[in-house]
Amino acid sequence: MPPLCYPRPREPHMHLFRFIPTICAVFVVLLVLTACGGDESAASSGAPVSGVVPTVNVPSANRTVPPAAPNSLCENGGAVTAVEGEPLAARVNGQGIPLAQYERQAQQSEIALVQQGVDPASAEGKEALKGLRAQVLAQLIDDALVEQESQKQNINVSPNDINDRVQQVINDAGSREKFDQYLKNNQLTVQDLCQQIRANLFGEAMMARVSQNLPTRVEQVHVAHILFAKKEDADAAALQLNNGADFATLAKQVSQDEATRDNGGDIGWFPRDVMPPEFENAAFALQPGQVSGVVSTQLGLHIIKVLERDPQRALSPELIQNQRLAAFTAWLEGLRAKAQIEKLVQE
Repeated sequence: MPPLCYPRPREPHMHLFRFIPTICAVFVVLLVLTACGGDESAASSGAPVSGVVPTVNVPSANRTVPPAAPNSLCENGGAVTAVEGEPLAARVNGQGIPLAQYERQAQQSEIALVQQGVDPASAEGKEALKGLRAQVLAQLIDDALVEQESQKQNINVSPNDINDRVQQVINDAGSREKFDQYLKNNQLTVQDLCQQIRANLFGEAMMARVSQNLPTRVEQVHVAHILFAKKEDADAAALQLNNGADFATLAKQVSQDEATRDNGGDIGWFPRDVMPPEFENAAFALQPGQVSGVVSTQLGLHIIKVLERDPQRALSPELIQNQRLAAFTAWLEGLRAKAQIEKLVQE
């Protein structure tokens, strides 16, 4: 059985201002150029780099927005505004999303998907492209919601903030020529990059606002477990433990979790809302030294031992980020529920 890789979020927090891989692939220039530090071969390949998110500076909530510099790289601060009579892909609280913007981003997403080896003519490819177009529209709607709410809360992103970030990407590429060649190879423009950075800056600013009061110390348990695929094996191990067998030794001998087996089943520390609910409930019901019965989750059958408890243990950076993403997701879902959203295209 493959390793379980605990601790993990209960559910992945996806679809956050283009943090999902399929959308990030559209703007892979942000990832490749900054990650590769101007490596020309990498920048020209078009291959997306997963798991890397560009760092952005969150502007102050109440700062005055200065005008863009005369030599600004971004038109209109990266903003896209629908003109009267222009065909629309959607309306968000009365604000139009231009059809041309949606079609362009959908096309760029499709190019990125093909670069990843997806055959658009296959049944799987057609289904993937259909889902991708839906994701593009949903992301544009979310971008509009986030920026609208940011402005209500007096959170502003200046054209200079956006322009400086674009210039940093160009610097990281090694030269303007390498940067321009990458854009050309991937049918992107500087304005595409400006739009992406604008959305990311507003998203980062709102995430900081939404998560600013989240705790960094919470109740946690330090847990070991033994994983089984068959109930008879779990029952036999439970009987051995009841007869005095050492938990760590038994875990090394019979656990199916390759990631923790050699450490006597030691998973480490975790708070609530990280593990599957059945696992979490069993673990938090135990005191140090106590062992559970057989617990069933979607991952298999477990016997759990609590090694330590701490009512105010500091969260790891990874768990703090998961918590921030969860808070942002809940906040964004609330915005969607209250918003007036009209989708005007077939995805």
